[in-house]
Amino acid sequence: MRITGGTLKNQPLKVPKGGQTRPTSEKVRQSIFNSYQHYIEGANFLDLFAGSGAMGIEALSRGAKSATFIEKNPSAFKTLEENLSNLDLFSQATVLKGDVFTLLKRLKGETFDLIYIDPPYEQGLAEKALLLLDEFNLLHSGGIALIEEAGQRELSLPSFNHFKMSKKRKIGSTLLYEFTRSL
Repeated sequence: MRITGGTLKNQPLKVPKGGQTRPTSEKVRQSIFNSYQHYIEGANFLDLFAGSGAMGIEALSRGAKSATFIEKNPSAFKTLEENLSNLDLFSQATVLKGDVFTLLKRLKGETFDLIYIDPPYEQGLAEKALLLLDEFNLLHSGGIALIEEAGQRELSLPSFNHFKMSKKRKIGSTLLYEFTRSL
């Protein structure tokens, strides 16, 4: 797996051993970052269920100011730290190990310009994360939250105070949902 663009283009990324995580494919990452490049420059990026850190690292490579990574799985967390170290990105990164839902509460008061949510598929974790992001106002006004989900699963969307779904598209076998924060 490699970084698809920016200053670190073509640099290799390690992936966690075992089958407990599912890295976002290069095709999906490239499509996302080509579509949202204008949001990346100078952005504060939040990578939930970060796995190898590929999404946040890609954002840093393409000009994000900072990236915050949250990952619970010990093997994935170790791989994430190795990737940041190998690419000399720790100065721009905040790496949190633990449960996304617990750690989001600790981030209350911070805001992010772009948030990527890529939990294990088909468990309802994306919807739960989005509710907390909404409740704690973690998405900057005008920011975007993206959810990656299996292509055959529709999200079960609750009511939000500040979020609205603005777009849904399919990239290969992946569904990508875009949410914006209303003013």
